[in-house]
Amino acid sequence: MYCRLKIQCCCVGGILCRSLSSAEISTALRPFYFSVHPDLFGKYPEQRKINENSLQQLSALIEAQQSSHNMSVPTLPFYLRQKDKPEGNFKLVNIQLNSRDVRETIVKILNACDISTSFVDKLPKSSPKPHSRNIDFSKAYEQYTTEFEKAAEIKRKVEEKKAITNIIEWIYENSDVAKEKYESTRATRDQVKTLINKLCKTYGIKEVKYDSGWNISHIRGALQSLASMASQHTKHMGNLKARTIALGQFTGVSLDGDVYLNIIDVRNEWLSLIKKVSQEDSALIEIPKYEKALSSILRDIHICRRKFMPKVSAAQYCSHLRQLITSIGDFYGHGRKIPESVPESLSKYEIVVEPEAGPLMVSPTGQFITPSSCPAEELIPFMANHLDEAMLLLTEYSINKHVEKALHKEVKERFGLLELQKDDSITPGLMIMCCQRLLTRIDKVGMKLHGNILYVTHYYSVLSEGVLCIPWNFK
Repeated sequence: MYCRLKIQCCCVGGILCRSLSSAEISTALRPFYFSVHPDLFGKYPEQRKINENSLQQLSALIEAQQSSHNMSVPTLPFYLRQKDKPEGNFKLVNIQLNSRDVRETIVKILNACDISTSFVDKLPKSSPKPHSRNIDFSKAYEQYTTEFEKAAEIKRKVEEKKAITNIIEWIYENSDVAKEKYESTRATRDQVKTLINKLCKTYGIKEVKYDSGWNISHIRGALQSLASMASQHTKHMGNLKARTIALGQFTGVSLDGDVYLNIIDVRNEWLSLIKKVSQEDSALIEIPKYEKALSSILRDIHICRRKFMPKVSAAQYCSHLRQLITSIGDFYGHGRKIPESVPESLSKYEIVVEPEAGPLMVSPTGQFITPSSCPAEELIPFMANHLDEAMLLLTEYSINKHVEKALHKEVKERFGLLELQKDDSITPGLMIMCCQRLLTRIDKVGMKLHGNILYVTHYYSVLSEGVLCIPWNFK
């Protein structure tokens, strides 16, 4: 995570109040992180995605508060592990963070999760004199991350001893179980189709889609809520005519113009968006202008959006672009220049601008990924130093995506699969290796996978809807 914060003091009611240090924040939130860390939800993609998204927004909020900036975030949902219950039983908490300082934010988080606040309560609230110093907030994560990794390593070694060593045996043991589960949810899937068709026909909606990471029963519940709300507020539903509705992880208009409704949000939040959806559309008109401006000051680099980039509204994305454009403009304004080693045109390269708390990196597909908060004096040298790597990966991806498409079709047809899907993190290169290895086992697997849904990820599992999950690097 890319964050850089300032520890400051502020004066409230004549008392000098001290902000918490990064070490204090890390210590205070450590039990919370150990309850919600996405790596603990590897077999539960729905809960993992929700926690990842909420942690990212929480990180951005803490960064803003430490920098004495105001920032509002929606109610953040978190799934918590429950120690005394069987694996897979999680508690969902929705945390409303409307406080203006880090201490109060942390206390609200801990209270919502029934975690003791004694550590925070003991920290002094005042400071003898103001001070200001820069702290790399990434270190605030390092302390708990190091401990988490140690624990995860021990767990990994234990699991290796009982790891699945033969995918063929696993498929024989679980393919029929998966088919039974898939069949048991047929009625629910049919209800979902009926609800979608009725919404589209009644209100002129173009399409209703949903994130595949959600349980089908959750989708049905969300659609029933939407239908109920629509029947009570028919006059506002005309705003959705010819629009695509998406049930996902945020409420707002996406970069593609889709109207996203967060499944976890209450119906009033959905209605609020539907009433003002035309206002939200105004940001869509501005996006091409900002992307063109960013491209022009970075030597015509191609501004892209990742298929699986963190979901943000069009208005948020505009804000992110403005922030980065301003930073690069200041960079040039101070007399700095792009290194001479950089070509005059970067039109063959791609860059993706993501939320403030994201990483600065070259993606496995060759795109430069930058958080909007990244200072230009760090971004531009990083790009200059990684041009060769980016071009190599871009070239590799352009070849692999065509090979992947062909192999995807072959595997689906030869094994008789209903569907063949993959996790967001599985690159074309990894998918190619997985498909090739599956095809070498077709004689032994035979028709055992016929009628199954196969999902390529990092673990073995049979999901409640009958989806067979296998790791890309199976043995």
